[in-house]
Amino acid sequence: MHFFSKRTPLRLAVLGSIALLSASAGWAFGIVPADRPNEYLKWGASRIAGTRGGVVTWGFVAAGTPGSGLCGDYCIGQSLAALPHFYASPERDNRATPFMLRSLQPVFQEAFDAWSAVADVEFQFVDVGASLQAIEDPSVGLPMIRIGIWRFSGLYAYFIAGAAFPPRLKNTSDMGFVFINSNVGFQLSSRPENARLQDFPQGGGLHMTDLHRLALHEIGHVIGLAGSDDSDAVMWRGNPTPALTSTHRWRKPRADDVAGAQFLYGAARRPAAGSSSPGSR
Repeated sequence: MHFFSKRTPLRLAVLGSIALLSASAGWAFGIVPADRPNEYLKWGASRIAGTRGGVVTWGFVAAGTPGSGLCGDYCIGQSLAALPHFYASPERDNRATPFMLRSLQPVFQEAFDAWSAVADVEFQFVDVGASLQAIEDPSVGLPMIRIGIWRFSGLYAYFIAGAAFPPRLKNTSDMGFVFINSNVGFQLSSRPENARLQDFPQGGGLHMTDLHRLALHEIGHVIGLAGSDDSDAVMWRGNPTPALTSTHRWRKPRADDVAGAQFLYGAARRPAAGSSSPGSR
C-alpha cells in the first residue's frame, strides 16, 4: 500500500493559536509576529526584522531521548537511531535500508549552509547530544536547534516532519526543534537541480521524501519562516487537497524563500573577526 505523507508546519501544544503574517507586497512568505511591533520570532540579539541572527548551534538528539508533552504525537516515547524506510536506489528497486542518524549530518549541514549563504545568520554543528534528557529540557543548553527521529502517532502518523519555530514562543525555552517521522519513506535524489523527484521506488513502496529538500524546508521553519503561498518556494505550505503534487529537487532557497530570510535577518555578509560566539542571541 502506498502512503502519501504531506509535509506541514508543526502544531505544537505550546503554539496555541498564533497569528501568521503574510509577506510584504509582491512576496508570499509568512513570518510569525512577536509581542511588539516589527518584531518577529527569529534568532539573534534582536527580534526586529532585518537584524542579524548571530551564530546558532545545531545538533542531533541521541537515540533514546524521551519526548514530552511539548511535541505530543510528534515525539511519543523515545527518539530513534535511524530512519528505517530509506530507499538507496529507488530507480532500480524498492529495497529499504536504515538511514542512520549520524548520516543526516552532511544533509543538514548543506541545508544550513544554503540558508546562511543568503541571510545574515550562521550555523555551527556541535554533535549528537548524549544527555538523554527530555527533548525540551532547558538544562541541556547547547545545541540551540535539536534534531531527532521519532515515530509519529495519532492523526500525524504519516506526516513527514515537524518543526518548532525559533525560541521564546509563548515564553518557552530558547531552543528550536526538528522532528523527523520514522514511519514514512525517504530518498537522497541524485537527479539534477529542478528535476521532478521520483515519488515511489521501482516496484512499489512508501512515498519518498527527498532528505535534502526536507532539511531545507524544516530549517526554514526553525529560522522563523512560516508556510509560503508560492508553489515555487521551498517553504510552500503544500496542496490543501490529498492529491499527490509533483515536487522538484531543490537544494537552495528559492526567490520567495530568500526574500523571507532576508526580511528577518538581512542579506548574508562575510563574518568579521571576533563575530558573535555560539550561544549568543
